[in-house]
Amino acid sequence: MKQVFVDTSALIAIGNRRDAFHAQALTIRDELRLSQRYFVTTDAILLEFGNAFGAVNLKPTAVKMIEAVRGSEKWQRISLDDTLMERGFQQFKQMADKDWGFVDCISILVARDMGIKEIFSTDHHFEQAGFNILLKK
Repeated sequence: MKQVFVDTSALIAIGNRRDAFHAQALTIRDELRLSQRYFVTTDAILLEFGNAFGAVNLKPTAVKMIEAVRGSEKWQRISLDDTLMERGFQQFKQMADKDWGFVDCISILVARDMGIKEIFSTDHHFEQAGFNILLKK
């Protein structure tokens, strides 16, 4: 089954009606579901999303979405372990010429390791790394 990596920006766009990518994100999510794609993300992405939706009015949405990811058979959630953290940190240090965050580096490594080519994201850093992002203006 073909997989797509889901980044924080996609989760934010889905969960926030005022996000510029909200409608497009919902459409893409629905298309991916219909094509029976599997979603992959990491605990680091869920942490970022939870932090972004930490405000009292957004927290219920975050809880609902995180519980859905954690409980669905259509989602694979990659846990952070010492090896992945170290690999991500090494890439973070090596990418001094790029504005890639630590979580971006971990996500890029996971997607490469799993042979994933498409990233459900608005983040152009994934394009810099050679992936196809699905949320574009």
